[in-house]
Amino acid sequence: MIAAGPSNKQIARKLDISQNTAKFHVTSLFNKLGINSRAQAVALQQRIP
Repeated sequence: MIAAGPSNKQIARKLDISQNTAKFHVTSLFNKLGINSRAQAVALQQRIP
């Protein structure tokens, strides 16, 4: 979903979770991948086949 560009609020709405929960999961994903931004997530996703 992050690569498609939605905000945490939009992700939360689509998954029927709170905005804070969506933010927590996005932040957790960024930490695990060693990245700091959505742009880095998209760049990383494009490098993985």
